[in-house]
Amino acid sequence: MRTTIDLDERAVAAGRAKAAAERTSLGRAISELVLQGLLPTTNEIHHDFPTFPPVEDHIITDELVAAYRDA
Repeated sequence: MRTTIDLDERAVAAGRAKAAAERTSLGRAISELVLQGLLPTTNEIHHDFPTFPPVEDHIITDELVAAYRDA
């Protein structure tokens, strides 16, 4: 299906990176990312390290980590 949408620059960059890595189209790559985002998330443990689902609009930066560490 063809349509025109306005995407965040980070979403386009992620889609382009996925498309290049998988040698597929940008549309297919972004579709896969969107559909993956619709899947339910669970707390998982990878290599004895717990991971948690991301919080929407909360990007963890080095500065944020440093602020919490130094508080």
